[in-house]
Amino acid sequence: MFKTHVLAGVALLACATTAFAGPPLSRDEALKLLSRPGSWVEADGAMLPDGTLNAKDLEVYAPEDTAETEDAAIYGAVQSLNRAKSSMRVLGYTVTWDTDTTIKDDQKRQVLSSKIEEGLGVKVQGTVQSNGSFKATKIRIVTMKNKDGKLKAKEKIFGPCTVVDAKRGVLRVMNTAVSLREDAAFVMPSPSPTP
Repeated sequence: MFKTHVLAGVALLACATTAFAGPPLSRDEALKLLSRPGSWVEADGAMLPDGTLNAKDLEVYAPEDTAETEDAAIYGAVQSLNRAKSSMRVLGYTVTWDTDTTIKDDQKRQVLSSKIEEGLGVKVQGTVQSNGSFKATKIRIVTMKNKDGKLKAKEKIFGPCTVVDAKRGVLRVMNTAVSLREDAAFVMPSPSPTP
C-alpha cells in the first residue's frame, strides 16, 4: 500500500514539473520555427567571454504564439552599477531605469532601486532602444544559485529571434549572439489552460 502511494506521488510530481513545458522539439524543428519572422525564444545558458550566450535550454515561441508574451527580458548579474545615472550592465546590455520602472525583490515585494547591488542576480524586462541600451519597465532581484561554492546569477535572454546560421546553430536574440550547445534541449510552451 505504501509503495503505491509513493509511486503515485512520484508520478504526480513528474506531471506537475512538466506541466508548464510543452512538447520537445528536435534541433531541426526548432530552427525551422525560429526561422519564421516574428519568432521569439527564451535561451538559458552561460555567457562566454566574447559576449555570446551558449544556450543549453531553449523555449521556442512560434509567431502565432507571441501575442501573449511578456516584454523582452534579460537575466544576469548586475555590473557597473551607476545609481546617479540609474544604469547598470546586465548580460552585456546597458540597462536604464526611471521612476516608472517597477522594482521588486526576490519575494516579489516592491522595493527602491537602492536594493539593487553590484553582483546581484536580476531579471530585467523592457525594450532594446535604438542606441542598443535596454530600457527597463520591470526589474526583479532573483535568487542566485550556489555553483561550486560560488553564488552565480542565472544567465538567460527572452526576445525576438533571428537565425544567423542554422548549420552552426547560431541565433541572434535582440542584440545578443546565441550559440547552441550540441546537447541543447528545445521545447515549445504549453498553451495556457482555459477556465
